[in-house]
Amino acid sequence: MGYSLLEAAQSTRKQALQGMEDASNQEAQREGDNAQLKAAKKATTMGAVGTGAAVGGMIAGAEAGGVTGPWGAAIGAGIGLVASLF
Repeated sequence: MGYSLLEAAQSTRKQALQGMEDASNQEAQREGDNAQLKAAKKATTMGAVGTGAAVGGMIAGAEAGGVTGPWGAAIGAGIGLVASLF
């Protein structure tokens, strides 16, 4: 009878440890997924800013003979940033 109680305790302990290991692995996976999502969002925002800057620079540069290209790029970058937030 003593052996069956010891075996039951060992089995319960193994199950508990396995459950804790599973929870730890799931948490690590979630943290990795969240980091990837954050990086993807940052890349998308930077892409929108770059596109806005390029378009703004082309428009302002074409209208003013290239003198205001940098201002158009800055304005376009701001518009691209704002647009990426929505």
